[in-house]
Amino acid sequence: MRGPRRMERKLWYPFYDPGVDLSPIYTDIPLKEQFISLVKKQPNKPYIYYLNKIITYYEANTSACRLANAMLDMGIKKGDRVVINLPNMPEFLIAAHACFKIGAIVVPTNPRYTKRELLCQYLNCKAETIICLDLNLNLNCEILLENQDVLKRIIVVSTQNPPFKVQEKEFLIMYKDLVEKGREAEPEEEALLDDIGLIIYTGGTTGVGKGCCITNFNLIAMASGWKQMCQYFVNLENYKVLSSTPMYHIHGFQTTFNANILIGGSIIIMPEITPDNILEAVNQYEPNVWLGVPALIGALCLHPKLAESKMNKLQHIGCGASSIPMSIMDKFESIVGVPIIEGYGASETSMAVASNPMTKRKAGSVGIPYPNTDCKVVDIVTGTKEVPLGQVGELCFKGPQIVKEYWQNPKETALNFQEGWWHSGDIGYMDEEGFIFILDRKKDMIICSGFNVYCSEVENILNSHPQILEAAVIGVPDLKRGETVKAYVVIKSGEKVSDLAIKDFCRKYLAAYKLPNEVEFINALPRTSVHKINRKALRALNSNRMKGFDSLEGGFK
Repeated sequence: MRGPRRMERKLWYPFYDPGVDLSPIYTDIPLKEQFISLVKKQPNKPYIYYLNKIITYYEANTSACRLANAMLDMGIKKGDRVVINLPNMPEFLIAAHACFKIGAIVVPTNPRYTKRELLCQYLNCKAETIICLDLNLNLNCEILLENQDVLKRIIVVSTQNPPFKVQEKEFLIMYKDLVEKGREAEPEEEALLDDIGLIIYTGGTTGVGKGCCITNFNLIAMASGWKQMCQYFVNLENYKVLSSTPMYHIHGFQTTFNANILIGGSIIIMPEITPDNILEAVNQYEPNVWLGVPALIGALCLHPKLAESKMNKLQHIGCGASSIPMSIMDKFESIVGVPIIEGYGASETSMAVASNPMTKRKAGSVGIPYPNTDCKVVDIVTGTKEVPLGQVGELCFKGPQIVKEYWQNPKETALNFQEGWWHSGDIGYMDEEGFIFILDRKKDMIICSGFNVYCSEVENILNSHPQILEAAVIGVPDLKRGETVKAYVVIKSGEKVSDLAIKDFCRKYLAAYKLPNEVEFINALPRTSVHKINRKALRALNSNRMKGFDSLEGGFK
């Protein structure tokens, strides 16, 4: 067993929900062994609900054993990286379990990525094996054939009936054949707590993202913290989670694969994540936990059937990935009657480091640190001096769920992990009770005439406008101020409002240097695959628009 780090009593301790252990002891049983114990204890319990089918713990484990043994026969060994290039589907979870059984490292990748994006990650982690959907086979074959010095094989998951048939190629293997014909014995490969189990890539803005090396112990600590933080209001004996974030993202992986190993619950998987599908799954399966993102919650607020759905039977609704506007949170809660719990984390934290307690939520806050997790705020310039409570700075965290390194990237590791502290790159502050408030990404902060402008502050004001559906802001070059604020605004259906009216509205709540200098109306905000606002795309949109001007005098070409 691994005990807690020694921490002095923190100012947020009084605000944990009842039953939270301030000094948790972590099991020393690796994840693969914990899952085997669950299978023996509850073989017939539903593990996965998917497309009106039920896959039990025993059935999932049997398939995972067969796949794991087949992978061993192919020469895949402990420490090898195996890419899982799949959407949310049972095969994703089974493939992940197979990798953990033999000590191979799971590398989830976005099945919607382009060739360039996939190639960057494949070559960075030097994966030899790709598990992909038949729909993505041509793209992955092209990548393999051009990089046969690294990539060796593709395991193809078919969704077609009759099953998709691959060409007679030595490097192509059907997933279905492996899980039907493989040996059912549990692989005997030893698993250690410090073994890397997962490499999750951060969303790199240029080139390849950084590969976060997440160990068995990181995952165990994260699942333990999650269990601690939700046990007060969730019936863990009937833990049934609706998955609506991609499993290739740390949020989706943690709340499905990882948390269930410690809790022993059931997972509801949707092949396509839409408001209609979410409500249908909630009504059909009656989960008690749903973890969403602001964009989905906002879309559900506009759904005509939200009020009559079984959303009100949920015991926990979590929200992450980005900050949720208060107007959306208030509207959703007024319809559903279940509070939304905001949290905060990243791939570097194995998902989360902070969450709001159910018994004391603060508007606009991402909550207090997880048990056995510490937080400090340092100055933005040097990153070395801790600032007083209430003062804005860069948020830093230390805890058992935080990774120690990026995959084969010592430079970025040294830059982001210093003396046990992870420097998040997020700007915010901690109040007198230990609640954390996020203002902006360090790289997204706008510096206007020497003053710091935080995107989230301006966006919160814009989103409170009665005729605005959603808004996002970026910094754009300005000859006099260095940078100035530009707002992209989506208007609610059937409404009309001018850019001048929006600026006048903002003027009531914001200092002059924070005001949007320009307002552009668009049909929808660009988003990443996990529904975060894609500021990079907005900057590109602005840049392309500016190319249409002739010098400083203006005039479209």
